[in-house]
Amino acid sequence: MRRILLVTLLLYLPAIAAAQVQLKLLAGDYPPFLSDRLVHQGVIAYIVKEAGKRQGLEIEIAFTPWQQAKMKAQEGAVHGTVGWGYTSKREKDFIYSAPIYTETVVFFHLKNRHFDWQSLASLNGLRVGISESYIEDAMLANFNQQGGDVVVRRYPNEVEKLRSLLTGDTDVIIGNQYVVMNTLRTVMPDDTRQHITFHPKPLRVTPLHVLLSRQHPDSARWVARLNRGINQLKNSGDYQRAWTAFRMGEFGVRAFPSE
Repeated sequence: MRRILLVTLLLYLPAIAAAQVQLKLLAGDYPPFLSDRLVHQGVIAYIVKEAGKRQGLEIEIAFTPWQQAKMKAQEGAVHGTVGWGYTSKREKDFIYSAPIYTETVVFFHLKNRHFDWQSLASLNGLRVGISESYIEDAMLANFNQQGGDVVVRRYPNEVEKLRSLLTGDTDVIIGNQYVVMNTLRTVMPDDTRQHITFHPKPLRVTPLHVLLSRQHPDSARWVARLNRGINQLKNSGDYQRAWTAFRMGEFGVRAFPSE
């Protein structure tokens, strides 16, 4: 009987050990989807943590500027980073998870400026504001190398990008439709919204992923487990329920206790 119990225990030991895996990920501030100021750190953080939990991965997410998040993950100082689109350059340093969210990226401009976005050629002669280290950086650099004429200006956050429009430092800016609109609604002065609009044709629609650093030898196994957790969330309906809760405002700004 003891031998049977011992064999049974040994069979379960790998699962017990796996359940103790702790991953530290970094992310940039990306409200209303991802921020330390949001309930559960936002719907994206919630989905990533719940997917990990279902596969025995305890995931901690800390926040830092986006460029620093990628750099520290790339170096292996942390296990990975959350909320990035695919590029072949990034794949050299990271293993991608299954998509956790698909973002819609558009052009914003002042309402009194005529802007007809059809192709990258529509940007010739314009000053374009982008976020540091985002996909658009390489996209516009490649376009200019092929004969395009775009002045690229980089900003650390959505507020600075929006201010660049208002001050005339840029002609158009690129951003996630909902992130920029949320910044207009919650951070910028009330009269700002009446001056800014966006073009209805997206520049891109891009799945975002968790990236685990190739510096860690177990990253491929961790990504496989995380992907199984994402599939479990979707198959159970919990993934869809999380997004329904997001749309109902349940992942809004946390109420901080009064001091």
